[in-house]
Amino acid sequence: MNREDWSLWSNLTFKTLGYRKNIDFVTDNENIITLYEGMVTEIRMKERKPPRPVGEYGFSVWNIELGKNFNVDFDKLIEAHDTEDIYSEFIDMIKADELDIRKYKRIVFVNNFVLHEDYRKRGITEEFVEMLFRDYDCDDDDVAIFMLVKPFQDNEVDSDYYLNKKEVMVSETLNRNDVHSVKASEYYSLDEFIENEDTELNEYKLFGVAQRCGFHRINESHLFIFNSKKTLARMKEKQRYSQTIDNELLTFL
Repeated sequence: MNREDWSLWSNLTFKTLGYRKNIDFVTDNENIITLYEGMVTEIRMKERKPPRPVGEYGFSVWNIELGKNFNVDFDKLIEAHDTEDIYSEFIDMIKADELDIRKYKRIVFVNNFVLHEDYRKRGITEEFVEMLFRDYDCDDDDVAIFMLVKPFQDNEVDSDYYLNKKEVMVSETLNRNDVHSVKASEYYSLDEFIENEDTELNEYKLFGVAQRCGFHRINESHLFIFNSKKTLARMKEKQRYSQTIDNELLTFL
């Protein structure tokens, strides 16, 4: 932990937009699912600049306990979403009796997380996981957080979205007219991942990041399940570091 990263973390915000329906629209019982998409930004008030986009993410929350009250067929519900890789792998785990969705009250599925190259290896992924932990896990055995850990270029849905459709709004001044859109593939420097065809190396790096954040791989799949031990330890370390910074400021004053 260093002052530069600490300063960055102190100015990070996670803005999350949720989509939920009380009445089914496409598939039966989809009303127990809330979809979220979010943006990580760096606040730059001292520089008198607008927030800078750092990265973005997507996840969904399944209210399993509510579904049980209405006898939801969870296997059928997941199969209805199998166009997304995270659910396809989850289906394989269920069929092999390696996962039981019904033992949880709530499940969080993290589908994607993309970072600007300037912010990689800066602890942003750990900060994102801490945000999820604070909001959804709370060290509760009845809640599970699953993450799909897979190079985005090997995920047909994500690669098409970020390479061909998604744009990022960027501004370097407070002038409302000084806003321009940049292709996500360019802004997040995603072409370098496409050019790197070493799938095994790409996976190895991502698996390492996931494990550093407290996720454990489920057998040989790309599914990882969260364990809070590392996140809690990191949060306590941050607390101690914050107290050290405060003490130094008091001494200086």
